[in-house]
Amino acid sequence: MIKHRGFLPPLALALVYAVGMVCVAPQVSAQTTPVQQPAAESAPVAIALPDVVRRLRVQNRAILSKASEARIASTGITRAESAFQPQLSLGAVWGASSQKNTYEEDLIREKLGIYEREGRDYSVGISTLMPGTGAKLEVKSALSRFITNNNEKVPNRPPGAYDNRSNTGFSLTQPLARDAGAEVTMAKLNMARLDSTVASLASRDTETSVVAEALLAYHELVLAQHRVEAAQEKISTSTRLLQEARALQRNGRLPLADVWEVENALARYQSALSEAVHGQLERANRLRTMLMLEVTASATGLRALDALPQVDARPLDASQLLQAALQRRDDYQMRKVQVEREGIQLSYAQNQQLPRVDMVASYGLNGLEYSARQSMDLNRARDYPSWSLGLQINIPLGINKLAQADLQAALLRRDDAALALRAIEVQIANDIDTSLALRASTIERWQLWQQVAQREAQQLAAEHSRFAAGRSDTRELLLRQERVINARLAVQEQQAGYAKADTLLQAAQGSLMERFP
Repeated sequence: MIKHRGFLPPLALALVYAVGMVCVAPQVSAQTTPVQQPAAESAPVAIALPDVVRRLRVQNRAILSKASEARIASTGITRAESAFQPQLSLGAVWGASSQKNTYEEDLIREKLGIYEREGRDYSVGISTLMPGTGAKLEVKSALSRFITNNNEKVPNRPPGAYDNRSNTGFSLTQPLARDAGAEVTMAKLNMARLDSTVASLASRDTETSVVAEALLAYHELVLAQHRVEAAQEKISTSTRLLQEARALQRNGRLPLADVWEVENALARYQSALSEAVHGQLERANRLRTMLMLEVTASATGLRALDALPQVDARPLDASQLLQAALQRRDDYQMRKVQVEREGIQLSYAQNQQLPRVDMVASYGLNGLEYSARQSMDLNRARDYPSWSLGLQINIPLGINKLAQADLQAALLRRDDAALALRAIEVQIANDIDTSLALRASTIERWQLWQQVAQREAQQLAAEHSRFAAGRSDTRELLLRQERVINARLAVQEQQAGYAKADTLLQAAQGSLMERFP
């Protein structure tokens, strides 16, 4: 130990005072080799917090995957809308037949023996599903051009003339029980829209979770950098003290054991630096993984540019935060939409228990001419109308097992969705309570450690005065300097804890992404 014996040379006194100065960069003597940064940190990439979020949005796998799922879910709306898209149907059939006549047919067909027919049938129609009522409407026009060996014997018939029989009209199938009404008809489209909304909210919730995790990792990286700087500062002060101790030992003014004590302290600090550097690399690589950044020869490290946020000790109202969370949280809104979706599914399943009772109606005009154009003339065909009106009923014999099974499943899914909504409400309330408690705890510890750091700095100054007066030694001076650095690092640790608690609180109340529009 270096102790005063009533007198200390002015140069030695100046060097000892230099021990107490705060040094940012480590200085290495020719006789010691402090631990250096590993090669992996030789070319760090400096990155700010907004750039982290920007990279996450365009590169993070979880965010991109959920965004793709949302886009896939949106295609379900188009698929559901296609049920109401008008469909055009076209038909053209050519054919010929030759068959023997029965005795009765032979009498009617003037004993031809063989009946031959050649014809061409054409049709064009448009059908659609009416979203308001669930009715299926089809408008169709058909033309059959044919000739038979029996027709050729008709007097005054133009040689080789075809008969042209036409029908133009519509058919309507209107459900009266099952599948009737706009609510049931639009059910699949409404559920598809809600499914798309759920997927979009899930995508945003995943983005919030990933960004929150990245912010926590970023603050941990900033703190890891402070730990490295603190370890370097300890090495710097102890290196300077070791240089002075060796100089005094060579002049016979200091025992060799005191030099060993400083060397041991320096070795401990070098070991702590090695551990701190590894911790910084580990946290940098964790953030790098989230950003999908690989280690390359030109950019092997990652360094955070943003400082730790300032501590805001103002109290917060838990009830206000909870109300804000219920309006902002994407996962809560997603559960609400799922409850609405299952309500529509339940209503649809209840409708499917009804019997199928359809009103069917049709009306058309018929034409028959040697000319296809005249056959299709509605003015000529209006004298030959045809119509039909009736009911079609389809009822299962016994219990409708399919409908009952679907209804039971819909009831269970609705109850499950309601339970999930209640569970997320409880989770949000607990998340906010936990985050507020963590925030308050870190603020309290930060305030206490600030007081400790202030007192340690005062004690270090007092130790310098005692050392100058010959009432202290190098051990106390080195210990006091280490305590000052440790106290300052503890303040930064609590500041980082506050930053993480504040991030968790913002995520809990659904306002985190407002920082990064």
